Amino acid sequence: MNARALVLLLPLLAACAGPGRPVEPLPGETPGHADPLDRARRGVVSLIVERPGGGDSFGSGVVYDDHGTILTVHHVVEHATRIVVLLPDGFTVRARVVASDPVADLAVLRAEAAAPGIVRPVEFEPLPPRPGEQVWSLGNPFGTSRFGGEVSISRGVLSAVRRSYFNEETGRLYLGGLQHDAPTNPGNSGGGLFNSRGRLIGINALITTSRDVPGDSGVAFALPAPVVREVAATLLRGEQPLHGWLGEENFRQATELYPNGLGRLRTVFGAVAPFGPAERAGVRSGDVIIRLGEREMFGLHEVLSAADALVPGTVVPLTIHRDGTEMTLTLQAGQRPWRGQ
Repeated sequence: MNARALVLLLPLLAACAGPGRPVEPLPGETPGHADPLDRARRGVVSLIVERPGGGDSFGSGVVYDDHGTILTVHHVVEHATRIVVLLPDGFTVRARVVASDPVADLAVLRAEAAAPGIVRPVEFEPLPPRPGEQVWSLGNPFGTSRFGGEVSISRGVLSAVRRSYFNEETGRLYLGGLQHDAPTNPGNSGGGLFNSRGRLIGINALITTSRDVPGDSGVAFALPAPVVREVAATLLRGEQPLHGWLGEENFRQATELYPNGLGRLRTVFGAVAPFGPAERAGVRSGDVIIRLGEREMFGLHEVLSAADALVPGTVVPLTIHRDGTEMTLTLQAGQRPWRGQ
């Protein structure tokens, strides 16, 4: 740029920066230049959980509000006799479970003292996360926060969304889970999964490990933020979340082959619970689910999500395929049992 051009440009810059032009942040944006990662870090705490017999275990939690409310996964605090929360800057506080949804694996804790200025509530991301975006996993792997109080931070990418899983042993149901590869280990459960804007997109709940090495494999799953918010709001209203149930003990999956050679995943009843909704409706093991209500069903995620959304007691047509014949049964949804009781 020559000298003449520079002289002409300076008045233009001065005019743009002049008084009388207030600048406001866009909706949802925080004014100032706060570090998104620091904002996320102040919203995650570490948990030390004592159980009957004197043993202890470790977990994590996210700060929900300024009144001492903390969210974590239920299995971290199940049967807890004492919960100690490790806060940033070396502070600690005790907490207790005030409500939980064992089926959705979410629990609400209340700390004995709020700690505004030390921690701050997480910001929930309102937009749906996208596979491939960078994520940060914050928590207390292997209880390492004991050695300094601060949570650990790991980085990865969001690998997939809509990963639904049903634990046949406990009855826990994980819907629409977020799969990511940020290093995640025992103790990270209940900790936050954040995007690059420092907003919460999920709470870590599951990891896939080998039996020989119970640690990070690059495949971890988080409860999605919309599910967390909905369940937490229900629990904080003093209500117990409802989970519709078709009466299966487990499902299997199969492929329906089309004449053109393509196929679609279908969900098949495995074992049917004695005296449950499916058995009362006439469902047998091996029946293939075609439609639930008026909606056609394919993979396990669709069936589990649609069943969970049913209000227990609702009567719904269930179309199945059995031995070459399609038939429609009438099923009354039940409340999904929690087998950990």
